[in-house]
Amino acid sequence: MKRFYNLIIVFSMIIPFSACDDNNDIEEGGTIDSYVSVTRAPGADSYTIKFSKNGEWTVFMGTSPDNIDMSESVAVTSEDSVVISGLNTTQRYYFYIEFNANAEEGFVKSETQIAIEGQRNFADLGGITTMEGRHVRWGKLYRSGELSGLTDNDVEYMAGLNLDAIIDFRFQEEKDEAPDRFPDGVDTIPIPVVDGSYDLETITRWLITGDKEAFDTMLIHVNKILVTQEQEKFKEFFDHLESGKTYLYHCTKGKDRAGFATAMILSALGVDRETIIDNYLKSNEYLSAVTEQTIQYVISKGYDGELLRPILEVRPEYIQTAFDIVDSEYGGVENYLRNNLGVDIEKLKDMYLE
Repeated sequence: MKRFYNLIIVFSMIIPFSACDDNNDIEEGGTIDSYVSVTRAPGADSYTIKFSKNGEWTVFMGTSPDNIDMSESVAVTSEDSVVISGLNTTQRYYFYIEFNANAEEGFVKSETQIAIEGQRNFADLGGITTMEGRHVRWGKLYRSGELSGLTDNDVEYMAGLNLDAIIDFRFQEEKDEAPDRFPDGVDTIPIPVVDGSYDLETITRWLITGDKEAFDTMLIHVNKILVTQEQEKFKEFFDHLESGKTYLYHCTKGKDRAGFATAMILSALGVDRETIIDNYLKSNEYLSAVTEQTIQYVISKGYDGELLRPILEVRPEYIQTAFDIVDSEYGGVENYLRNNLGVDIEKLKDMYLE
């Protein structure tokens, strides 16, 4: 029986998908890198770098975080933004940025939402700041939705990410209906995680009967399952991460199973909970176009498409449910990670923080 998420994939194939921009509003305060955002549209030969603090910004560029040409800057500006253009459209770039020529406070930055067309909920965890003031390494940990829609250019772009392996949380039925596309030579690791979603027949019945409560609570139920019933799967997941390799992990939409996995990774790395929830909610931004199109399609078929919104999106209460269970039943997130998922937190930090 088809899962409902596969219905969403069908809707996405019927309705052409238009990319949504990654608009990162930067709040005042925090470390200097919080005043800078980097974005790139799929297929574009340029990056846009925005600055929300007055001063002089110097930008250097390279093709990896460890291969940035510091011999010559690509931009020096006191404006609020700069566009770096004329770039290879299938190559990801990284930037080393200094403020007021202060090399001691220089930092690496790149796009968070990866610039591919066929899966817009594809993100790098790089640059996130921990409570200790360290940062997640760029280009080491990626999360996304399924990869069946990748274009040839996307696959070439993805090759430049130098992935060691892709961890797939989907079951075989999901893979058969939407096989991944990815570069040759990348290992795949299946770790099927129960998503707790309901079949298409049940979802249709909820639409017909207007069962708002069922839709409102479904992903709360999913997060309870992820915490309590899938510990062995996430233990296996973290066992792989502790190798320090470069991983992409994904489920179907990249927001629930992958969203929970990301929350646990960031918790292990020492990121505060508010930042983790903000990161979790990014899926709404990245998937906004397909969410609205899916709702409108369902409306066109005579149903109340707005009923679907709670399961097409993520909401703070979904991941908060997971944290509440971890806190109340497992003695807090650190105990849960160490004792239930077997995470070597110190080793993970050594591998993925700088």
